[in-house]
Amino acid sequence: MIKSTLTGKTLSTPIYKSVNDKSITSLSRVNNTPAIVYFEDEIAHLQTQEPESVEQYYDEQYDLYNQSEEEDILYKTEGDKKIYRQQHQIETLLGKTDMKPGTKILDYGCAKGTVMKRLLERRSDITAHLFDVSKMYEHLWQRIVGTEQYASYQTRKEWEGQMDIVTSFFAFEHMTDPVKELRAIRKLLNDNGLVYLIVPNVFDNIADFIVSDHTHHYSQVSLRYILLKAGFEVKEIDPSSHFGAYIAIGKKSGSETLEMKADPKELSAIKEDCLQIAAYWNGLQDRITAFESAAGNGRAAIYGAGVYGNFIATSLKNLPQVDCFIDQNDLLRNEKILGKPVYAPKDLPADITHVYIGLNPKIAKKVIGEIDAWKDKNLKFLFL
Repeated sequence: MIKSTLTGKTLSTPIYKSVNDKSITSLSRVNNTPAIVYFEDEIAHLQTQEPESVEQYYDEQYDLYNQSEEEDILYKTEGDKKIYRQQHQIETLLGKTDMKPGTKILDYGCAKGTVMKRLLERRSDITAHLFDVSKMYEHLWQRIVGTEQYASYQTRKEWEGQMDIVTSFFAFEHMTDPVKELRAIRKLLNDNGLVYLIVPNVFDNIADFIVSDHTHHYSQVSLRYILLKAGFEVKEIDPSSHFGAYIAIGKKSGSETLEMKADPKELSAIKEDCLQIAAYWNGLQDRITAFESAAGNGRAAIYGAGVYGNFIATSLKNLPQVDCFIDQNDLLRNEKILGKPVYAPKDLPADITHVYIGLNPKIAKKVIGEIDAWKDKNLKFLFL
């Protein structure tokens, strides 16, 4: 039983709990507590029981790829060309906003600040500001903006009413009270200011459902709800321009709170989708166990070093049977996942016979089918 941080109502019965009392964080690390997920009917919203000592967790432990200033997540490949997530985020932001010379922009929940760094490389005629709830990235921010243009824990008083755009890239799923944060953002914006959010779309990327430090999993309905409740006119909620994510854009309104009317049929349809996702994750353990048993003494690998791949790893009864992880992200070559090396597909060890495919089911078969180095191999796959 938890209390909704959006409506204040009590959510009594979870629709999902990790079967093995383990969970995966958004940094693809194994957590020895389960993910417990609730559905809120009134606004079609999923809320996960938040981690213990959540403020300390983000202040001290949430080191977002801090081992490398340049590290990023592979977004997609086009032939031999790799496109990374932040690159795509910047292209989309520039396409959706009228960013005139002199624009003041603040990245709220900026982590390393590399989105603004890459944006400034494209647009040196704007002024960027950085904010996060931790000091651990300040040594990186100092290389991007001046001292008066960043802040930790609390935004600067002199920023209020000054910003043209406040962005937040994959941060609002972590926030305990999203409406409170949006109201804080509203104070920072000038009268025509925009808030620009990107959050995971659990319906396109169902791995988000089991991520234990994603407290909130939004639908289009609940995104409208938080924007209106915080005093923003909803300009756009786009489920298509960023794969596996929503882009939500709100314009500061003259009213501090706007009301939302929800269609009961839309609410019901979203709930059914959420229950199906819960059933999928509840049933996946048995499929993994069956494939593991069929592999016998064969050597195995896990394709995908993210949430799906780590879920597979934590579901296995005999993890030593797995020799390695496979991932196309070249930035992971010197990393280890659960003590296993991460290889490129072309470097798959010759004795591997079975491969668990830890990718979004919507794209997994296409991705694997495009690996030329595997076409002559007699590999057995488990697609999720």
